[in-house]
Amino acid sequence: MNKNILLIAATLLAVGISPLAVHAAKSSEANASESSAAGRDPAHLNLVEARRKVNELPEVLSAQQQSKIDRSLVTKAAADYKQARTRASASEASYRKLFDENLQKLDPEAAATQLKERQAFRERMEKARANKPANSNKKVAQHDDEEDEEEPESSQG
Repeated sequence: MNKNILLIAATLLAVGISPLAVHAAKSSEANASESSAAGRDPAHLNLVEARRKVNELPEVLSAQQQSKIDRSLVTKAAADYKQARTRASASEASYRKLFDENLQKLDPEAAATQLKERQAFRERMEKARANKPANSNKKVAQHDDEEDEEEPESSQG
């Protein structure tokens, strides 16, 4: 059966008739006849027809194509960002590993001190996370421009 469908599709493509276009034409004709037969609201049918005509206008088609292009660029940028972020994380991990290895070789005592400090930091962060309310929202502190301008002056004098 699949061979027959593929053979029919290949024949239609060779002739220049797209099976999808044929199906779309049949389904749109069927939908139009069903909607009129179902006694749809004439105002709605008028709206559908007006939308179709507006979508066929050159400036609307151009705007639609531009929006599709922009959307694909956003998708590409998001993928590029994700890839760059992954690459940056791998680079940072490689740096940390090499740094720790060479610090251990150069000064084992400093490496031990660093491990202790890291462990203490992790414990403080775990305590802070545990003490933080579960449903607290992040609030951004608002600064006045006047206060920001006054601070450099008071720190200089």
